[in-house]
Amino acid sequence: MEEIEWHDVQGIVLSGYPTLSRSTYVPWCFTGSVEAAKKWLADLAEQLMRAGIEEDGPGERMDSHTHDRQIKALKRDKDRACCAINLALTASGLEYLGLDEAALSSFSLEFLEGMSPLPSDARPVPRRSNVLGDIGHSSPEFWKWGGWDENRRIDGMLLLFAADDDCLQGLIKEETLRMKNAARPVTYLTGWVHGEHEPEHFGYVDGLSQPIIIGSPKAQESRRKHKGASPQNSGSRIYSPKEQRILFLKPGEFLLGYLNERNARVGEQGNTGTAFPTTRHGRDIRRNGTYLVFRQLEQDVRALNDFLSAMALQLAGHPNLRVKAELAGKLLGRRPDGVPMVPCPQGASNMKFRNDFLYYFEDRFGISCPIGAHIRRANPRDGLGPDPDTALRLSKMHRIIRRGRPYGERFHPARASAEDSDGERGMFFICLNADIAGQFELIQHSWLNNPHFAGLYSGIDPFSHVEDGKNSFVIQSRPTNGDIRRPRPFVKVRGGAYFFLPGIEAVRTLSK
Repeated sequence: MEEIEWHDVQGIVLSGYPTLSRSTYVPWCFTGSVEAAKKWLADLAEQLMRAGIEEDGPGERMDSHTHDRQIKALKRDKDRACCAINLALTASGLEYLGLDEAALSSFSLEFLEGMSPLPSDARPVPRRSNVLGDIGHSSPEFWKWGGWDENRRIDGMLLLFAADDDCLQGLIKEETLRMKNAARPVTYLTGWVHGEHEPEHFGYVDGLSQPIIIGSPKAQESRRKHKGASPQNSGSRIYSPKEQRILFLKPGEFLLGYLNERNARVGEQGNTGTAFPTTRHGRDIRRNGTYLVFRQLEQDVRALNDFLSAMALQLAGHPNLRVKAELAGKLLGRRPDGVPMVPCPQGASNMKFRNDFLYYFEDRFGISCPIGAHIRRANPRDGLGPDPDTALRLSKMHRIIRRGRPYGERFHPARASAEDSDGERGMFFICLNADIAGQFELIQHSWLNNPHFAGLYSGIDPFSHVEDGKNSFVIQSRPTNGDIRRPRPFVKVRGGAYFFLPGIEAVRTLSK
């Protein structure tokens, strides 16, 4: 396996920064001169949190400042490293910095077109909006940023993370001041997390079943420990061979310039023949970068709670917490505490957060975990098609790394009134992938929003923002299936954009 240049990769690729519980995402647009923009980026390049744990590059030595900007410092020196900064750019941002049309054309079409192309007389609903299901109440017409109004233009985003509110406010103030002569913040999006497996607003434990990049420190540590200890006897996480088969993916699925699960290199210069800018070390400027998808998803917690209560009353005659938790598990595919609905084998010691399950042999017909459940749609594993080995291999070509966080205050039914039940709360959905069309968009269009997913006759993902007319969800059962209807989507899209997350050296090159 080829060696990954982790010293050149931004840290968010390897970590969601669970020890930095506060975050603010700042979409911005350039306003100053190109020279001012490049000076700002040159300074910012040295502030970015990087994934690497080695020297900065050939012939260079790591100083104490660089040490603070590596994710390993977050684990070793929590008091010293209390913040992290990452940077992403849109196609318009790259163009502003001087990339010509030939260079820009080497980026993916989806990235260049953007998440929310403007409508026209000939196409009142743009194709991309149709693909993503961004229509109706989730149309870019109603977005707060990145849509079709005056906040449409987004040239980039700062992703700011801090250990506490005071540190975060100081970081926001400092970075806003730094960009003053170069760019203008469009909005400030503040998220939070209290732990690695923190429940989001709908009450589900989040962040489970993340793919692991082969060659990453996490993968190397697991393989090394697995040789000398069994998972049952180890105090730290060791992934079994079965889990490795499911979770471990080649780096090219997430980083440009490396081999992916098809043994190809997405974004390789030779694929297009375009004369593309290179870094000072002679690398394609896209190498060690990835595409970042950001969507602001507003969640209607009251509507979901009312729905679960009504369905529990209809199906079981009483809406107690146990019945509601079971029904909530059917919708997601995991119970709210993270236990998968797929039956745990006898003798297994750790049901919670279990991830070594497959669908074809363990729950082929969806009796335990419905075929249309969210996690089954988002990651079908070996469940699509008649050949489970081929299905698993193909599904691994469409994985994403998720780095999202909740935003807004918790919903408290006892204190909430009908008027404030629609308060601003939800999820900042953030994912990383090397192929927007083949990963994020395929999952969204062909799996989550497909009423005929895996042979179903109707229904879409129960947490989709799309209205499909019936809004049905089928629960497989014997002797007959159950068909339940949600009154309306529990989620609405309120903003978003496609970004390129460049490598550290690429940021330096763009600033020259």
